[in-house]
Formats: sequence, structure tokens, C-alpha cells
Amino acid sequence: MPISIDFSIFDSATTAYGNVTGSVDVPSPPSVGDIVDLCADGKHVEPLGDFSGKLKVISVVQVDDSGALLYGLEDVVVASLGEAQELAKRLETELGLFCVDYDR
Repeated sequence: MPISIDFSIFDSATTAYGNVTGSVDVPSPPSVGDIVDLCADGKHVEPLGDFSGKLKVISVVQVDDSGALLYGLEDVVVASLGEAQELAKRLETELGLFCVDYDR
């Protein structure tokens, strides 16, 4: 089942590279604290540096009266700007997620 997700990518412990949104497939609705494997249409994102392709759910918010839910996932911290750019590219091309860089 698809769920809507939102998380940030950091290229250092204190510098945000950008934000990621979109939908991934899960076997059942996760709860706060559960781990979500980032996959869509049977495709998984390849690990990069310390990023394993799996993130913890840190919040679940109802976004409107329809009952739609947005799952906030833990932030990803990578080692460099180059890794952040590569991860964003992979998330977009491999999973169809939307990555907005903060253009700093």
C-alpha cells in the first residue's frame, strides 16, 4: 500500500541540503517508531554511505478531512554535498520521489 512521506537530507550535521516528499510502498500502515524500507513499484533505493535505504517513522499527521496521512521520517545525514546530490538524484530516478534542494 502506498503512503505519503516527508523527510530532509542534510549534507552535514547542521546544514540541510533539501526536502524529500512522495509515496513509497509498505505492506501495512506503519506506526511511529517503525522502520520503513524506501521502495516503490518493487524498486529499492541503493544504500549510499551511511544511508541504508531504511528510515524510522517519527510522526504521523492527518493532512485534511479526507483522512489522508503524512508520515514524517527521520532525517538523513550524509557526509558531503556531493553525497546529498547523489542521494537526491537516486530517490528521484529510482523511486519517483520529489527532492527539492534549498539552493544555498
